[in-house]
Amino acid sequence: MKISTITPAEEYITNAWRSFVVCALLLFVGINLRSIILAVPPVLPLIKHDLNLSYTAAGLLTSLPTLIMGATAWSSGLLVEKIGGRNAVTYGLILLAVGALLRALWSAAFPLYLFTVILGLGIALTQTTVPVLARHWFPTHIGLVTAIFTDGLIIGETLGAGATVPIMLGFLGKDAWIGSFVFWGAPVVLLLVFWLWLAPPASKLTPTHVPRSDGVEAQSEALAEPKTETRVSTFHLGFLLGSGSLIYFGMNSWIASYNQAIHQTTLTPLALTVLNAAQIPSSLVVTIFAQQLAGRRWPFVLAGFICATAISGWVFTPPNLEYMWAALLGASSALVFTLALSLPALLASPTRVARLTGATLSLGYSTAFIGPFIGGGLWDIFHIPALAFLPVFLASILLIFLGIFLPVYGARLR
Repeated sequence: MKISTITPAEEYITNAWRSFVVCALLLFVGINLRSIILAVPPVLPLIKHDLNLSYTAAGLLTSLPTLIMGATAWSSGLLVEKIGGRNAVTYGLILLAVGALLRALWSAAFPLYLFTVILGLGIALTQTTVPVLARHWFPTHIGLVTAIFTDGLIIGETLGAGATVPIMLGFLGKDAWIGSFVFWGAPVVLLLVFWLWLAPPASKLTPTHVPRSDGVEAQSEALAEPKTETRVSTFHLGFLLGSGSLIYFGMNSWIASYNQAIHQTTLTPLALTVLNAAQIPSSLVVTIFAQQLAGRRWPFVLAGFICATAISGWVFTPPNLEYMWAALLGASSALVFTLALSLPALLASPTRVARLTGATLSLGYSTAFIGPFIGGGLWDIFHIPALAFLPVFLASILLIFLGIFLPVYGARLR
């Protein structure tokens, strides 16, 4: 039996008010996906002390969600095709809420790692699904809607990294890292309620056409079927995304511990805030020009050069310059992530968006996982704090080469 590929009217969103509500939902989904995991690095020294963790084990804790996203994003893409995008986000938010809140029940290493795995599964499923829904609900504004979701991720990162310590000191107690888990986990429950109430339906199949109205169908088909014969490997795209993510997660994981080791702990709260807050203006600029910038080589090459310079400056210049280097690293990694995340939905045929998004995220986050974990291992072996940032420098160099050899926009992904 032939299955129709025409998007139902209730799924293809054209009403302005409904579009605003859905985009706001996706924005807040992004915020909650990141605030929970980026609230851990600021309190990592406390967790390491209370649970008697090594630097390697502490690095594993901060990179574990990244590892789970890398290991399960591809299978999450296949699951989305079976259960539909709306349901996938629902289940993802449930896993996120359960894992985030249950971490607070037992102050021991094993439960902490176990529930971090559970919330990581929720993040992987949800983040893989949103670009699929962007293509499904807004087929002519994929870059814009994906960038709005990315803005949410970045805002969540900024809130988690910058507000956790002030909130803990002001309201929860100076050593209340367990209470901070509850603080950031509770909003996910509220978000889940609004998602079930306001999110439009979405079928199990991604559409290939939308109703013709003022040329909309033609535009959607142009997006679905790139005209050039150039092909870009999903490995290329995955490692491109992964290099930017490794830079970002590597810095968030080790700033607090590094500053503690060099006796500059007073710099940590503002350095983490600047690293994450600098992403917001960068992401907003990319949001405005997302459709034009997608697939261009020069933004990735430029970001790689800036990150390589900044991490070198971080290690070899006086500590009071950390804020400047943090701003450059945050803005550049945001640019890479925002542009790379939109590519599968822009370049893939509609029925392959979910699995290609999943494959890209799997490769990307598997690459990003290597950074904090290896950084902590190098620190343990050689007892040199600066070696924790070596993977960040290598990722910056890799980003330059991947950007140089990125095929031109319009290529079909393999």
